[in-house]
Amino acid sequence: MKTFENQWIEVFRAGEHTDSSGRTMDWTGDDLKEITDQYNSKKHEAPVVVGHPKENAPAFGWVEALKTDGKVLYAKFKQLVPEFIQAVKQGLYKKRSISLYPDMTLRHIGFLGAVPPAVKGLADIKFNESNTITMEFDSMTQKEKEMNEIKELKEQLKLEQRKNRLAEFGEFVNNLHSEGRIVSELQNTIMELMEALHGVEEYSFSEGKAQPLDKFREYLKKQPKIVEFGEKAKNEQITNTIASEQLNILAMERVKDKSITFSEALSQVQCEYKELAARAATEI
Repeated sequence: MKTFENQWIEVFRAGEHTDSSGRTMDWTGDDLKEITDQYNSKKHEAPVVVGHPKENAPAFGWVEALKTDGKVLYAKFKQLVPEFIQAVKQGLYKKRSISLYPDMTLRHIGFLGAVPPAVKGLADIKFNESNTITMEFDSMTQKEKEMNEIKELKEQLKLEQRKNRLAEFGEFVNNLHSEGRIVSELQNTIMELMEALHGVEEYSFSEGKAQPLDKFREYLKKQPKIVEFGEKAKNEQITNTIASEQLNILAMERVKDKSITFSEALSQVQCEYKELAARAATEI
């Protein structure tokens, strides 16, 4: 819409509402009709204001007329300030409130949700706060509110599920590391891969259909233990060489572990592996 002047805008609804003083009332269609009948813009032209009615605020327009269908109270505005129109079009004011005098005459209509737009030359209006009724009206329907609440709950659930999932992945990866199947540098990467595979649809593997994440878990569990693999390789390396080279390999390992010189390490292994040292002597 180019402007909401000369259009009927919802400002209040029948039903149970609590006013700014904490009083709860059941507003009926008759109440809305009384508000409509009482309003006479020639006697009292209610201003359109921004902010909560307890605050003094400049008028950003005027209420030309009111009407009701028995369920909803509508207002038609006039002389609206362009900056105010733009702010409403941008969705800065999601709620509206009506303020009534004790005789049910409309005092003003307030738009809530943001600070007033900067408009020069508008004088403040002083309102008498005593003996007035202020009722807030949310422009969102009950269904829209419920949809937003459901969306927020779903988002919270997703975050909680992801938190629990990552905790479970972390425990799984830590167990693999404890078993010596993966190095610590790969833990974060593996967790990220598991999260990426989560929710991926079933895939047809050679053994049949399965979840990619489950297959990845199986693959990781079947990895040989890195420590055992290293010891096996070292033993094979030692066994398949002549005695003197075996002594040298053992001495080099001792240098790494003990931080001693090669000569000291060689002397130690010769004392520990006397048979091997004797065979090495015959090879010279």
